[in-house]
Amino acid sequence: MSTVSELNPHEKSMQFLREVCNIDGIEMIDSNSIYKIVVRVRGRSGRHYEVEASRPIGLFMQTPWTTEVVGAAWKRDFDSEKTRAYTAKLCLNIHENKEHLPVGDRLASLALSLHNDVKLAMEIPLVAQFIVCPREELYHVFTFQEEMVVTQEMIDESALYYGGNPQHALDYMEQDREIELIDFLPGFWDLDGDEEPFDLDSIQTHWLQDVSDDIMQRFD
Repeated sequence: MSTVSELNPHEKSMQFLREVCNIDGIEMIDSNSIYKIVVRVRGRSGRHYEVEASRPIGLFMQTPWTTEVVGAAWKRDFDSEKTRAYTAKLCLNIHENKEHLPVGDRLASLALSLHNDVKLAMEIPLVAQFIVCPREELYHVFTFQEEMVVTQEMIDESALYYGGNPQHALDYMEQDREIELIDFLPGFWDLDGDEEPFDLDSIQTHWLQDVSDDIMQRFD
């Protein structure tokens, strides 16, 4: 019996996620906790994303994993509380009919979709809004939603109508945009500014095709 066949669904999905994180521009960050998984992605637009999955601490908790996507113009904006002021949440999530899948599969799907963020932006306007938003303006943005761009000022003003509780105002305004699995298509993209384009030829093309085929089989 192979080692893979002995793994439970969660372990298999995490193994698959680690394979996806071998792609140039996708990496798993050590969170020092089994209750938090963090993956960082560089999109073909030159923008950067942090995908985090978390669940409450407790061995017997059956609470499902929740995911959050945060975007940044510069990778180093994730490194400190001061620079994180220039990041913004993107209300994205896996489509509800995929939520039954193990967390590793869902994170791999999000990571691959964001890796091809130029294509994703053509289907989801909030991603396009984030890509073109200047870094300086991200300082004022709290989250990019399907219907609007929510600024910190909007949250503060709305909180006045909810007993001074900004979280109640945020819960009212937030509506995550569900995304279907996006095909991963290797290729070159011309980028402006200081960011360099991916040299996707450096990745083994046949391995990428295997990953893409595996994803489609998992989500079909």
